[in-house]
Amino acid sequence: MLKGFASPFARVISTLGIGALGGALFAWIGLPAPWLAGSMIAVTAAVLGGVPTAIYNPARIAVFIILGIQIGGSVTHETLQRMASWPGSLVALALTVAAVTASGYGLFRGLYRWDRPTALFSSVPGALSLTLLLADEARADMPRVTIVQCIRLFFLVAVLPSLIGLGNQESVPPVMANGASIAAQDGLILVASGGLGGFVAQKARLPAGLILGSLMASAAVKLAGLVSAPLTNLLLVPAYVMLGTMIGVRFQGFDRNLVARLFLAGVVGFVLAMAVAFAGAFAAHEISAIPLSLTLVAFAPGGLEAMTIMAFALNLDPAYVGAMQIARYLGISLTLPLLGKLLRGSERA
Repeated sequence: MLKGFASPFARVISTLGIGALGGALFAWIGLPAPWLAGSMIAVTAAVLGGVPTAIYNPARIAVFIILGIQIGGSVTHETLQRMASWPGSLVALALTVAAVTASGYGLFRGLYRWDRPTALFSSVPGALSLTLLLADEARADMPRVTIVQCIRLFFLVAVLPSLIGLGNQESVPPVMANGASIAAQDGLILVASGGLGGFVAQKARLPAGLILGSLMASAAVKLAGLVSAPLTNLLLVPAYVMLGTMIGVRFQGFDRNLVARLFLAGVVGFVLAMAVAFAGAFAAHEISAIPLSLTLVAFAPGGLEAMTIMAFALNLDPAYVGAMQIARYLGISLTLPLLGKLLRGSERA
């Protein structure tokens, strides 16, 4: 009995250890977003190399709440004033998401001859958990959808930080774990309010409730003057590692031969999606006079948690990126079920 309990626990610890080592190596080399990209690449390599890996689901909950708290804690009155320039970005984002999905659908249908549900759900940029759930209901080819989506997310996290570079960024000062970090009292207020807000929003079944609820609660206490700064990196860096580890673990259980066969399709889909997203990001940059590096991360075809946490890793404005990513998640949540039903009807016909 002890052996059965210890084995999964030991596997989780070793998996997080692999992720932390990968992140530390990338940080030592000096690569951008090291703890996120390094942990993901290290765990993915271990999984594809046959190393047994695992991660507990509560880690995902912790990452979402920490992420929401950190976004909310970075909101200032100046942020609220800058929101006046965001509506143009929201319009550009909606058009970009539609264009990324449509172009990917055309690619997988026309070039690879995939069926309609599989082509659609392989093309949706973000909301991965919801996408996989609806893909299963639409009887799409689940291994194909899952692998192509994971390949795209993998390359996005691995490549995007280097594309962003170090220049022309709208930075927010990172909160370091030293004498300049917030007081323990501030941290406790943020964690308590953000955690409560996240669980209340999740209980109310709001889309992206854990992030949205913790974001709103922590922003409220920050704007009310109850705290002075976001959380210390002592919490944020482990969140990077856990998220990178979770992305890598998604490759667990895949047929490696199938991954190899779908690799090119995943890479081509990634390149196409990035090209369309770059066009949308450039349009938003021109319309709203927001730095291109910021709009590119906000429009990138990745998941809500991955892109928002990348904003922190690259010292970009997390409030803008978080707002765009949450808006995209909400839009996909509202439209994707309808598209799935339409495709199921057309497949029967």
